[in-house]
Amino acid sequence: MQNVNQNKFENIFAGSDVGHGYLNGIKDNGKKDCRSVEGVKIDIEKHLNGILTQGQSPVNRAKGGVRYSVIDLDKFIDWKIITKAIWKISSELTCIQSLSGKWHIYFHFTDWTNLEKAKKARDKLIEKIKKLSFVEDKDVDKEHSLPANVSDQYWVFLPYSKEIQKCYTTWGETLSKEQYEYRYKFRKHPLVVASIGQVEGQRHKALFNVGVYLKHNKLETDLYELNKNFNPPLPEDEIQHQLNSANKDKYNQDHLKRNLPFWIDNLSAVKHFAEKKEEEDPPKNFFEGAAEYEDYEFNSGPRSEDHEPGTTDQKELVGYDMKEYRKLDIPPKTFIIENLLFDKSFNFIVGPKGTGKTEFVIGMCCAITRGLTFLGRKIPYCYPVVYIDAEMYPTDPIDREAPYLNRWGEVPDNYFHMLNFSFQDKQQFPDLVSEHGQLLIKNYLIKVEKLTGKKPLLVLDNLRSLSSYKENDSDAWYPIGKFLFKLRGLGFPNIVVDHMGKMSPGPRGSSSKTDWADIVLVLTPEKEKGNKNMKVKIVFDKARGLRPENTEEFFAEYNFKGEWTVVEGKKELDQNETLIEINKIIKEWQKNKKTEKRPTQQYVADKIPCSVGKMNSLMKKFDEWEKSQNVF
Repeated sequence: MQNVNQNKFENIFAGSDVGHGYLNGIKDNGKKDCRSVEGVKIDIEKHLNGILTQGQSPVNRAKGGVRYSVIDLDKFIDWKIITKAIWKISSELTCIQSLSGKWHIYFHFTDWTNLEKAKKARDKLIEKIKKLSFVEDKDVDKEHSLPANVSDQYWVFLPYSKEIQKCYTTWGETLSKEQYEYRYKFRKHPLVVASIGQVEGQRHKALFNVGVYLKHNKLETDLYELNKNFNPPLPEDEIQHQLNSANKDKYNQDHLKRNLPFWIDNLSAVKHFAEKKEEEDPPKNFFEGAAEYEDYEFNSGPRSEDHEPGTTDQKELVGYDMKEYRKLDIPPKTFIIENLLFDKSFNFIVGPKGTGKTEFVIGMCCAITRGLTFLGRKIPYCYPVVYIDAEMYPTDPIDREAPYLNRWGEVPDNYFHMLNFSFQDKQQFPDLVSEHGQLLIKNYLIKVEKLTGKKPLLVLDNLRSLSSYKENDSDAWYPIGKFLFKLRGLGFPNIVVDHMGKMSPGPRGSSSKTDWADIVLVLTPEKEKGNKNMKVKIVFDKARGLRPENTEEFFAEYNFKGEWTVVEGKKELDQNETLIEINKIIKEWQKNKKTEKRPTQQYVADKIPCSVGKMNSLMKKFDEWEKSQNVF
């Protein structure tokens, strides 16, 4: 059994006892006034009470070396980026904000560790941190990363004296000193670490996951103690419910082993342990076997994994009395665009050739990446986009984005990635139906996620140009559909731009294409004589997850100056009214021209108005209608 005091702050950060440093104030130039004192130990009580902020060297040769190492990262970095990146290096590392608002990265040794061994570990950690995409060599202050090479007496301010000096979790919570001590005690257990500081929406899940873990791993803690380390704790009567669930026979050792990496990733909000598991034991199919984990405790959220029909090892179905179901911490649906596009969704935008589908989607993406509104619908925050363009000339994306750039300004770094076919090998993307092509896309999405800390929206423009699959063959579409469906399960929303079928208002080809889709928007052109703007009618062909009042068709207009607006469409006549109107147009024209000949279809189409192609079809019906009306 561990000594209780061993996990206290003064022992976790034990170091030199022959001197210390302290903060004497802030100089006129804004820099810290740091002083050193020899022969006097640090006063932990004054430090933790904020009376005197102090620091010390971690080196104590008399006791055997050091208890911890600290890397001085001399750069302002968003917590979302630094905490997730450091977690992937090691879940034992902690990210503590320094007095200047930059970062100290700590690694705690189990016992007093030989100084040379500790320095080697420090250098190894520095090299890993330097490999992070957002870190340059100059950002790591190696001279003040401890233990130092130059002198044993180089020191750094210890945390938890000022309000800013706290440890950050990967989901943005700051840990108290007591939570940090608890984290240190169980730092070898990532699931417990990922549960400390959990908030509303994750606490029940953390209790259940750790409950199963403790059933098979004897640790000096329990769910009651874990609950005290939530932000804030749950009522104690909630704990027994999770204990009862965790103690069910079906949550055995095999269940834990199979699900543990995914539980850790879900609670930490970082895809890492499950990814490592895949790398160590890669399945024949990238998504193989996901269906067997369709119980609430495993899933990171609704629709997070494959739930298509399949054979699993599940012994019984998982269900809840509705009273219990209401209490589950199921995360709410998060909209990227209010009442139009949400996270973890699979969507289509379709329309005839030349409708303006690409113009529409680029406008949408420009709004999404900047956190603006689109067609009057709120976009609550900036959201990254990966746009795969298989058709446009390389300068076209620049030209199309220019009006939005002029109107709204620059997009945040790495929030809008454009992949044009002309820059790929042999000026083409690998076929979307191929595993190779799918893996390249997945890897690029992960790359952007690492750069932004958010799972990007994938846009595929357009489907026909990205794959030579047989459009009318549902089996040929299946690998593509399954891939996009799985991406949705991994948290990557996606939009497929596709051409409209000739015989139906939906996407071209097999009707099974949209079976897994959430939203299908159909765009059709609304041409108005004299209107230089682009106007489209937008119809919800499918709207899973949206309320009926939010799925009524509407009209959108683009002025080519970076502004999309909702407008009224022209009144559509039913077919009989249209034929009557055509008859009036023809009769009036014949009267004015004093002839029995008919005007051109172009003339009649402009008067209705409609396209010449549609008028050609209408005139055939008009001939039949004219005979039936005995109109001469």
